Amino acid sequence: MKEARNGLVDYGRFAAALAIVWFHMDVPGTRIAYAALPFFLVLLSMPSTAPLAARAQRLLLPFLIWSAVYAVVHIAFAVKNQAPIFGWWEWHMLLTGTWVHLWFLPFAFLAALLSPWFQHPLASLGAALLAATMFALNGTPQTVPFAQWAFGLIPVLVGIAYFSWGWRLAITTLVGSSLILFLGRPSEDNITILVGTALALVILSNHLPATAVSAWCARLSVWIYLGHPLVIIVGQSLRITWVELGLFSLVGSVILAQLIETGVQASRKGRLAF
Repeated sequence: MKEARNGLVDYGRFAAALAIVWFHMDVPGTRIAYAALPFFLVLLSMPSTAPLAARAQRLLLPFLIWSAVYAVVHIAFAVKNQAPIFGWWEWHMLLTGTWVHLWFLPFAFLAALLSPWFQHPLASLGAALLAATMFALNGTPQTVPFAQWAFGLIPVLVGIAYFSWGWRLAITTLVGSSLILFLGRPSEDNITILVGTALALVILSNHLPATAVSAWCARLSVWIYLGHPLVIIVGQSLRITWVELGLFSLVGSVILAQLIETGVQASRKGRLAF
């Protein structure tokens, strides 16, 4: 029997997407907002009945589309600043996209591809402890995208442990790997991973009925995450700064997300009409 959708997770996605918007600006509380990223990473391991090809389309097609969008933004900046048209290009963008936050999409597909191999309790726990030990001994990679992937590895493995074997194994995986990181290589990122991942486990372990509002929050969270840099750029071009820029970007990102969602729904209805 299919488990009922958890409305609390939908609300959590929406709040986390807004926190990511806040994190990407020079405003107070960015380190707290950064905990939203491991929250999202835990959810990558959520079971799905969709075939791998469908998940690839859902993750990699938006990656290509939004990379094209932000490539246009880069080119526009280059023209404005009289810089080389493609001077902004870096080869790592083949894996990370043309704007920093897009790395999440191919990483999500990679997690979906590999997660079935780590569903045994010893596999998810052992991989997390091994990864934490390697990071403590050798440090985390500094090159893109491996720095981002290293950040996401433990939350994903904790998510696999939770969805495969429940909260006890998930907590064991999180606490064990966190202790190794804190003892071996103290870092602010360790705290962020611990707090954000623990928050995800708390939300997943509780339940609210799904409603039309919670479904709306879940849909918009995706568009908020993907589109928010455009709103920040607009705010900066209007010379809005600091907390005012943060508030402008939060509201603007929700409005932009709603416009995108409306356009997507209209496009789907148009295809069904034919």
